[in-house]
Amino acid sequence: MALRRVASAIAALAGLGSVPSIAAAQGVAATEAPAEWLAYAQEVTVAITDWLQADSDTARRFRAYVAGTRDAQSEQSSALMLKVWVAEDGTVSRIDFTPFAHAEANADLRSLIEGRRLNIVPPPDMLQPLRLLVELQARPSDGRSAAEANGASPNV
Repeated sequence: MALRRVASAIAALAGLGSVPSIAAAQGVAATEAPAEWLAYAQEVTVAITDWLQADSDTARRFRAYVAGTRDAQSEQSSALMLKVWVAEDGTVSRIDFTPFAHAEANADLRSLIEGRRLNIVPPPDMLQPLRLLVELQARPSDGRSAAEANGASPNV
């Protein structure tokens, strides 16, 4: 269910119709991608969402910046489209995104994601970059991660 919501959100944001592209350069649509690629992309999305929702000075500053850029009429969540490259050992080696107006926000986003190691490694034949939509929301009061509160499975 969470994967479907992520896929729909990516498709809507990217203007791709009803299915997202998993690898931009190769143009593989979710309908053509192996199930393990989709599952992996979901796990990466959950991990990155948790990193961005962390209770650190950098994460709080980044979320405050993003919240401050929202239009007063926009929804309560902010969506970020990220291209993510993951090394064979599960380390996020690179991200690409539409830059923010302030250099500090760009640096904060990179420092929160690049160089971090995921608990799982990418499938050996998976095309990259992964194109992911990450939604930032207010941290739930019950201590769960934002990704868990939104129905995503926890990072294993």
